[in-house]
Amino acid sequence: MVYFTHDYFSMTACKNGNLTAAANVAKKLGVKNLVAVCPVEHAFAWSDNENTWQQNCREAEADALAKNPKMSILGTDLVFGKDATHMVTYMHQSALAGKINKNFLCDEAKFKPVHQGDVTRAVSQALDTGLTGQFAVSGTEEVSVRQLLNLVEKSCGVAPGKTTGRF
Repeated sequence: MVYFTHDYFSMTACKNGNLTAAANVAKKLGVKNLVAVCPVEHAFAWSDNENTWQQNCREAEADALAKNPKMSILGTDLVFGKDATHMVTYMHQSALAGKINKNFLCDEAKFKPVHQGDVTRAVSQALDTGLTGQFAVSGTEEVSVRQLLNLVEKSCGVAPGKTTGRF
């Protein structure tokens, strides 16, 4: 069974709760292999308790693995390919509007984008081999959000760098 955590976070149910529930249901139904795919965009959400959203994600993933040791969690980096992810859509909208949240432009905001075909192969391999545990699925080349935004700005016909200082 494959469970995809969608890559947007507004107006949705709690992804952490859904992941844990999927792990429980799969175990209860005797599913021999559960592969959960959790995109990095999931980590951009905020939390209304003391923990950061990233801490909440890590705790939920650890809880899901503890409840169902026959599962694997594939944490993907930014995924590119035929369909744009939330992050790319967000940057596109920001470039067209001429502004972006300054937190996305900090030097620590770096990614290793991975092609959707590679994610598909990782899911297939996890299903075929019965792989269990937690794994990262990422590309080989690191880029900053600023570099990604400049590419998006260029594709929108906006001068690179114009969006970066306007939040």
